[in-house]
Amino acid sequence: MREFDVRKLLKKRTQIITGRIGSGKTEIAINLAIKLKNLEIPVKLFDLDIVKPYVRIRDVESKLKEYNLDLVLPPPLTRALDVPVFPRDIVSQLMDKDSYHVIDVGGDAYGAGSIAQFRNFFEDSYNMLFVVNTKRPYTETKEQILKELETIQNASKLKVTHLILNTNLRWETTREIIKEGYEVLKKVSEELSIPIIFAVIDESKTDLVDSLDLDVFPIKLFISPIPI
Repeated sequence: MREFDVRKLLKKRTQIITGRIGSGKTEIAINLAIKLKNLEIPVKLFDLDIVKPYVRIRDVESKLKEYNLDLVLPPPLTRALDVPVFPRDIVSQLMDKDSYHVIDVGGDAYGAGSIAQFRNFFEDSYNMLFVVNTKRPYTETKEQILKELETIQNASKLKVTHLILNTNLRWETTREIIKEGYEVLKKVSEELSIPIIFAVIDESKTDLVDSLDLDVFPIKLFISPIPI
């Protein structure tokens, strides 16, 4: 297994994590921030996901306290709402040049469209990573993935720069399931000339990707598989 080195992302200051609802993008955003923090790289983790009912960073804030992450979250009174309310100081936080930024963005046109207003702050210094779990609705086939990716790009006014393979069925995940997902996403990668930057795996199941011809990003799971 080739473990992905998160420092490969640091040519760009901002990492925007997007994908369909339930793709696992929030878990990945959290883990990227933790990895950078552990490397003593200054990082802010932004919760700009305005879409319910799935869990967002703000919903697992208590689980993240031990990691001492610099979190940029919406006001507490808005956290149960599905409305485009962002942190009060969002502009100054995005303008901060002293840290790297990991941004979790909503996984549909509504959620992705809400950050279009901030795109000038990213300039050309961003990676937009599109997370795909081929075992989730709307991203099961090449055609579906292409459609969803185009929707996200059009709504956000930003370009996807990398793909992330996160095909899994939680505890029912097998090597075969991951391989099948890889074959589907590889076709998307080839058609769009967008690289698959890494495959994601639960840190307790790394044996399932020991023969996969991709860098692997093991993650700690913070979110229950049952939507809130």
